[in-house]
Amino acid sequence: MSKVCIVFDRLRAEEKMLQKEASELGHDALMLDAKITQINTDSKKEDFDFGDVVLERCVSYFRGLHFTASLEFMDISVLNKFAVANICGNKMFMTLLLKKITYQHQKHIFHFQVKVQ
Repeated sequence: MSKVCIVFDRLRAEEKMLQKEASELGHDALMLDAKITQINTDSKKEDFDFGDVVLERCVSYFRGLHFTASLEFMDISVLNKFAVANICGNKMFMTLLLKKITYQHQKHIFHFQVKVQ
């Protein structure tokens, strides 16, 4: 079947369960540690074995976000897209988006000045 690459920065029980489930469904599941993977602006899709699709599972929001951006730059298919991770991982962006689509939730106050003493 297909080859799924699970990218992580901390191998937790959840990632191990995803690998097991993918294997049981007949998929070849690759595990890739984002902390030891080097990608640069000259990197090409052919330089890596990311399989048919990537599932980004980094605990670090910024590592996962930037890793996903790098993969999409190389035209690699990522299940959890950069645009979604960028909005959902940012509390202010997500709050504004939910308010825009009229989701009923508590009032939020944003403060943009740091008081220096």
